[in-house]
Amino acid sequence: MSHVKTIRAIRRFCLDCQGGVAREVRLCPDTGCGLYAWRLAGIVAGGANGGGRHDHAGDGDADTDPVAGASTGSSGGNPLPGALPLIAQTLPDERPVRAIRRYCIACCGGERAEVRTCDARDRCALWSYRFGVLPETYRKVKARLTGPRTLVLPGLPIGTNG
Repeated sequence: MSHVKTIRAIRRFCLDCQGGVAREVRLCPDTGCGLYAWRLAGIVAGGANGGGRHDHAGDGDADTDPVAGASTGSSGGNPLPGALPLIAQTLPDERPVRAIRRYCIACCGGERAEVRTCDARDRCALWSYRFGVLPETYRKVKARLTGPRTLVLPGLPIGTNG
């Protein structure tokens, strides 16, 4: 299963945290953050979209200069030379939605009930993933639990009307 949308949400959250500056996301000093390992997961090293640019998200947060193919020397404009190919190797084995869930619980002071009532819908890119599952999964489960159910009475066959 692809978690591209989830990784993009983490990327947007990290960009918001760092004032919209992609370079600051790369240089983020907060290694204790639960999303630290995922902050660069949407970045691809090279390819058709240019070296180090954001993975076809279309939200304009490319990580390199717009001039593709410009030679900058050994460490010129890249504060982390050679780091992008290693990103896939450093990702945790868990799903990104679980990392978001843990982050949201920490953000709400460790209270799971506070995560449920979180009112940061318009301000937080992670809000839709706060339950630790994809939003589509949450909607399906909620509909199944709160939707109409078949009434089963002893002695009556199931599925007959009247």
